[in-house]
Amino acid sequence: MSINRTVGLEDRNGAPVGRDPREMTTEELGQLGHERISPLKALRLRCVDCCAGSAAEVRLCVSVTCPSWPFRMGRSPWRQPISDATRERLARSAFKIAATQSAPQKTAASVETQEGGATTVARTPVAAKSTTGMGSKSEGGHDH
Repeated sequence: MSINRTVGLEDRNGAPVGRDPREMTTEELGQLGHERISPLKALRLRCVDCCAGSAAEVRLCVSVTCPSWPFRMGRSPWRQPISDATRERLARSAFKIAATQSAPQKTAASVETQEGGATTVARTPVAAKSTTGMGSKSEGGHDH
């Protein structure tokens, strides 16, 4: 896919400047090769980019005054660890949600028989297709 970088630019006093992403649509961001990701993952990817694509170098980074440095491993050092009780409760609720979504739900339908009467039969509804995701992957280089 060819990326049209002009989608992300605007003219300011005759010079191109980057548009405000808060004023762009998700389609425009997708045209630039961006996908929906968490801020922590974006910081981690920036650190990997800064270290010439080497995750090992990110771990060894000595730029301790960089604002991204505490987040370079993809986790926030400021976040408190989850307690075992909370972890178990979250696992149980995730299991319950998964179980209800994967179990087919039966509904009753009235079907006319050849004899002219009606009978009730169970049927399973058809699940809707998911249409999530942006679709395109970013091309490797940056225009910095």
